[in-house]
Amino acid sequence: MKKYVFTALIALFLSQKVTAQIEDYRIGVKLAPTVSYVRASTDGNSTTFERNGSTVKFLIGAFVDIPFKDNYYFHTGINYASRNTKVTATDAAYFGGTPTSAEYDHEYIQLPALIKLYTNEVLLDTKLFFNFGVIPEVRLNTNNKTENINLITEFQHFDINGNFGGGVERAIGVQTSLFASINYNIGFINQVKEQSNSLDDLKVKNSLIAIEFGIKF
Repeated sequence: MKKYVFTALIALFLSQKVTAQIEDYRIGVKLAPTVSYVRASTDGNSTTFERNGSTVKFLIGAFVDIPFKDNYYFHTGINYASRNTKVTATDAAYFGGTPTSAEYDHEYIQLPALIKLYTNEVLLDTKLFFNFGVIPEVRLNTNNKTENINLITEFQHFDINGNFGGGVERAIGVQTSLFASINYNIGFINQVKEQSNSLDDLKVKNSLIAIEFGIKF
């Protein structure tokens, strides 16, 4: 009997501690200029396929940081992110072997699931932080900016990005802080769903670098 009572007390203590930590959550908003580009390749022998530069886009989001241990937080929320796909394909069976470029603009909703680690204060009211995890994202819309070129006719609706980055956060009040960070997202899933049959199988994977600025309260 004592054993069960002791176990119940321990469980109650831990649940209260977890509840107190969850109630200590912080919410915030962020805005980021981004550099969007892709990693393009093909396994075939006939088609040469490569990315054709990068594009400055933007990201905006709202988030919540939930503590689960001193200086350890679970970071989640929702982001709206724009991306760009610029690619060039060369194949003797496509436009007579002339290099052909295409450009597509995309809109995504992201649902980050990150672990955020803080240092102790490096300056008065100032801490560094590092984050890593995954960011599932859903494609909302794609606009083919080169309508007469159909290298890729349909993109996947879903992607999963690995994320890592870090930044600096400075408290400006009891519950308010400003932060700046840089994050790198690397997509894991080939985004080509349907393509021109004249080309070898194409692979396009997303990449994005974001310089984020925000406020947390």
